[in-house]
Amino acid sequence: QAASGPKAPRQGSPGQSGSAARRAPCAVSSRSLERCATGGIFVNFVLQALLAESAANMGATSSSSIDVRVTDRKSLIKELCLRRKDYEAMQHAYKVEEIQPYNLANKKFSEVLQRTADRCPEICRGDENSLVFMEASILPIVTAFLFGGALIRCFEVCPLWFVVYYKTLDQIFAKIDMGFKSYYGPSLHLEYARTDWSPVHVAEAGIRIDRILIARVTNMHENKCTKVSYGYAYKSSGPLESQVDQLDREQHEPYECSFKFDTYKKGRSRAFWIHKDICRFHGDETRVAATQNITPVCVNDRIEIAVNLFNAMGLIDVNKVRWHPLEVFPLQSRECPIEQELFDWYDLDSFQSQSVERLQIPDFFAPQLVHHSTEYAGIDVAVSRTSLRAEAQGVVPQADRILGSRFEVLPRSSPIILPLKRVGLQHDRFTKIQLRQGDTIQLYISQGGKMT
Repeated sequence: QAASGPKAPRQGSPGQSGSAARRAPCAVSSRSLERCATGGIFVNFVLQALLAESAANMGATSSSSIDVRVTDRKSLIKELCLRRKDYEAMQHAYKVEEIQPYNLANKKFSEVLQRTADRCPEICRGDENSLVFMEASILPIVTAFLFGGALIRCFEVCPLWFVVYYKTLDQIFAKIDMGFKSYYGPSLHLEYARTDWSPVHVAEAGIRIDRILIARVTNMHENKCTKVSYGYAYKSSGPLESQVDQLDREQHEPYECSFKFDTYKKGRSRAFWIHKDICRFHGDETRVAATQNITPVCVNDRIEIAVNLFNAMGLIDVNKVRWHPLEVFPLQSRECPIEQELFDWYDLDSFQSQSVERLQIPDFFAPQLVHHSTEYAGIDVAVSRTSLRAEAQGVVPQADRILGSRFEVLPRSSPIILPLKRVGLQHDRFTKIQLRQGDTIQLYISQGGKMT
């Protein structure tokens, strides 16, 4: 899926002439949209068209705001669907304009009927593929009941279902968005919010669903470390809680998630570390490099904060998500924890003579990431420390295969989008990592060790 990358679209569908395909370049079949929604074939020309349109609207100045939506595949699919048809207007709704006035002898009874007529089942109608439970006031209840893998299957039915269910999720999670704005508005300007879901690679196929908040970092806390956090609780699957328990939960959320990031002045080159562990003794199946937990960002960059709403533990109660006040700390130097275990570093020739491991200089990422130096240390486990610098623009071809993450280098003056990782986690969401020209990376690779 993501590792294989997008495939080139066909020139025309079966039964469609080449001229017809040229006349309607955006006429994508419903089946194609369904496969897009589930992570299959992604329509290249749709992405290119939307990127071109966004670039035209952005202007040439570096201070222009960026259209952060273009980084999200699901939002692009929804936008493409709405360009084809107004699917939101096809959703079941009560046609109140068809209500006839009641002229009964009993005026009180007539008034009661008139007030309740707007919920008469006879006037609740929708177009093809829309069902009665998809009415706007009913669908949030249905969505909460289906939350999880069953809900994701609903997105695969047809474009109408995709658009309507996606809009319903935005309505359900609007409270989270508004809470973020009220707490962090001056320092973190919320630009866009979306819902995302991704598979969880466990023994039985699982899924996680997140509300992704994308905010622009202002200069209010420049040269400071900032902590964003929220408390939450899971929906109770047992009997109804007593009022005392409910009040206690509202005051003391049982769980908390927090994110930290360092803010630097606009345009400054960033430096961070990455650690790739390929030792023999732990059998890591993901083979994904761990990145620095506290992310360095610059003023005017965008950060992604993922509010997890569904995981293997169950469904989060949206009404119990509470944002906590912003915390600010002094800046500190960030170094990879492995540095605390190693002291003497050698060049390749000096270290190879005392190691049984087959070592090499990890110069695999040119021309986007230029190699500057590599040093080695360790006894039982050999560790290399490589300095890389972002130079040429574009996607780093070998990063996905070697580091397990996608890297992209953007122009020096361009704002970038940086997903934040929850404090305490080595891996959180597997997302693309954006760099600017001039950024530096300290890449650590651990290898060797005995088999246990």
